[in-house]
Amino acid sequence: MGRLLLRSMNIGHGRLHQWGLKAAGIQLTDRVLDVGCGGGKAISRILEETRREVAGVDHSPEAVKTARSVNRAAISSGRLRIVESSVENLPFRDGFFDVVTAFETTYFWPELQAALTEIHRVLNRGGRLVIANEFADRASAGAWAGRLNMHVPDSEALAGAAYEAGFLMVDVSVHPHNGWLRLVAAK
Repeated sequence: MGRLLLRSMNIGHGRLHQWGLKAAGIQLTDRVLDVGCGGGKAISRILEETRREVAGVDHSPEAVKTARSVNRAAISSGRLRIVESSVENLPFRDGFFDVVTAFETTYFWPELQAALTEIHRVLNRGGRLVIANEFADRASAGAWAGRLNMHVPDSEALAGAAYEAGFLMVDVSVHPHNGWLRLVAAK
């Protein structure tokens, strides 16, 4: 069931990934971390944008396995590392990444503030965080929020937590047609 869900996420979130990655402005020289890498398709898209190191983390062993399988060639070449980890305790040194992405994952972070503070730690000065969520608030998540025990931060909560984590610039927008929420924050 888990693998099927991960595969469907890879297919269903393509446009959301593109919208988020456009705002990330990834350059060829950027080192990028994808938090909550799920089925690994966002990582595949990130690998096309940069020539530097890319990493992915997920708390689910099944997601890590699937993401590694989807991106086998990049792992073999040494450009990609995918590890099992929580967002509150990232296994990377301070200031290592230029860009951190998080697609459809903030809903499941146990502590939003702790997670954003940890992401801030691994970003270098001037680094960017991009969060893209299908649901802009709990109401838009509907019954899914209760069924999956989702904590759906709205734009105000997400922006406030980003500022509190130390980000200097925070911009939150909602997709005009799909209602998706996107946060772009700079350190």
